Amino acid sequence: MKLTTKDKNKVISVSVISETGEKYGIVVGTNNHMICVLLNIGEYVDVPDHIVKRIYPKAKEIR
Repeated sequence: MKLTTKDKNKVISVSVISETGEKYGIVVGTNNHMICVLLNIGEYVDVPDHIVKRIYPKAKEIR
């Protein structure tokens, strides 16, 4: 997952895929291919960037 300067000061929703399952949270910070994620269950985890997937918001329907 690559962050750009446009992503600065924004809430970035992600999913963390591990052997125990998929967890969801938001990015708190990054450093040297590691990402700190605040999970929805209230825990902080530091994980490698290759197991983190960004979740994009759904586009609004046009009616």
